[in-house]
Amino acid sequence: MIFCLTNAGKQYMAKVNAGEAKMHLTRAVTGSGNSSYLEILTNVVDEQQQIQLDAVHAEGEYTFIECVLTNLELGREYVLRQLGIYAADEEGEEKLIIIGQDQYGDRIPVLSEKEVEYQYSIAMRISNAAEVTFDFSVNDFLRKKYFYEHCAEFEEYKSEVDNRFKALPRVRVGPEKLLDRKDTILFETLKGTNKVTRIRERDHDDREEAYDLAAVFQMAKERENLKTEETLSVLFGKIQRFFYDMKVNCFSEADDPLTLMTELTYKPPAKRTPGCIYGLITTKRGLIILFFDRYITGTENPAREGTLYGVEVTERTAAEYDTAPYRAIFSNVVYIKGQETGRKKGMIYAVPKTTR
Repeated sequence: MIFCLTNAGKQYMAKVNAGEAKMHLTRAVTGSGNSSYLEILTNVVDEQQQIQLDAVHAEGEYTFIECVLTNLELGREYVLRQLGIYAADEEGEEKLIIIGQDQYGDRIPVLSEKEVEYQYSIAMRISNAAEVTFDFSVNDFLRKKYFYEHCAEFEEYKSEVDNRFKALPRVRVGPEKLLDRKDTILFETLKGTNKVTRIRERDHDDREEAYDLAAVFQMAKERENLKTEETLSVLFGKIQRFFYDMKVNCFSEADDPLTLMTELTYKPPAKRTPGCIYGLITTKRGLIILFFDRYITGTENPAREGTLYGVEVTERTAAEYDTAPYRAIFSNVVYIKGQETGRKKGMIYAVPKTTR
């Protein structure tokens, strides 16, 4: 096929080479007609299909315009005799600037018969190939050549990604049985639920490790209600604040705020719940309740047979420390000051002592 500039193309190229305009190619069109005067044509004769403007590149003093024809969207066959290149001027008006013609032409069959692809390269002298722009035609297609190139690039990329991921451990979520091979990290869940309890790892050397989930938190400064989507550290900090502010008598095992005692249910102060009030119910007047750390043999001289002497201690040395002290309640204690007095049966006599 022989190409030439149309009259409009000569004027257009003169402006381009003079630097007065940029070359803007818009479309490439085929035709099945013939003309004896190609220069005066403003359109291809018997237009058939629009083809792909594929590339523009420079080699030496020539700029090559590459066009590709395919029958992928062809509805009927025809004989290709003309190929025209259109361009837009600075006002946006489209003109036929290059026309090519082959008197005999090539038969372009429909796709159902066979697939064909033709590439046309048009060489032109243009002062600056960088000033040439072109639009893809409305029936853009992906040429096999580019498709296979992209496929090869994709396979290389896929292979590289696969190799990188092979070096990473597999991550799974579920019960312990899913930790079934090396290089696996398992977020273990409770059986039959989606609740994660711990993280298990089986490394490249087939060693297993288990990591229990833990919450690190600080107690909140003030009591606040829990809110959804808060982190565990914030939630547990708020909960700790509530427990910290509770009094011991709010729990079920604590005594009631007001506890009444009898001589049989009497509790010494050490066993009482802080913050509660204790009252003693008794029918005996002048009842005295004493606590003795232990009982020792009396130091009276002479000692009374069958008599116990209680020693009340506020401070003691390590040698005197008793891990199981005696406690007792007496309703029949009589204080004496060391002098001899008549003792009655069934009574307990106590002698206060300031030194020992």
